Amino acid sequence: MIKNRKYVIFKTMNELSPKELYEQKKKEKLGAQAKSEAAGRVKKFLIWAVILIVIGGGIYWLVKRTGKKVSERKIYAVQIADQGRAHINIGQSHPEYNSNPPTSGGHYEEWETKGIYKEQQPNEGLVHNLEHGYIWISYRPDASSKIVKQLEDFYGIGKKIIIEPRKENDKMIALAAWNWLDKFDPASPEALSDVELKRIQDFIDTYINQGPEPNAP
Repeated sequence: MIKNRKYVIFKTMNELSPKELYEQKKKEKLGAQAKSEAAGRVKKFLIWAVILIVIGGGIYWLVKRTGKKVSERKIYAVQIADQGRAHINIGQSHPEYNSNPPTSGGHYEEWETKGIYKEQQPNEGLVHNLEHGYIWISYRPDASSKIVKQLEDFYGIGKKIIIEPRKENDKMIALAAWNWLDKFDPASPEALSDVELKRIQDFIDTYINQGPEPNAP
């Protein structure tokens, strides 16, 4: 009886019509395809989940690091009243600047090229640079060669920084940005200390490209 039953089943499997065989293979193929697509969706989901975790972690780390970096800055600068942004011709008189060096006010239409200068540039040209978000670092001509070298090291290609000697400075070092000014005499006349170097770097990081026209060159 059992043998007959097996024979019947075997017989039925082998006696499927071509159409039935086609339908059966089609179902098997669709089933395999569905499983493959499901596995693909799971794989894509896992990949995107990993990507989002990595991006989220990176953003969190960057925000945390940036926040920490900003919180570690120590700013000595004082804010100077804005004297406007009027353009003047070379040699034209203008209201007296309210700080030394100036941080705003009448200035030439042409600004100075970024970089390191060995000779003093006109205030009126450099104030225009401040309007564009530059940092203007000046030092008295009697600064030691070591201090001058340390200051010049703050300039990098492409940075909106100008470094120059300036005889009118009432302090050895002056750091100017639009409406902000910090100036000091180094503790040693020979070289700037690590604290003083950080003071300069913190000023640059805080005020660079913060002028009224930050998108200007």
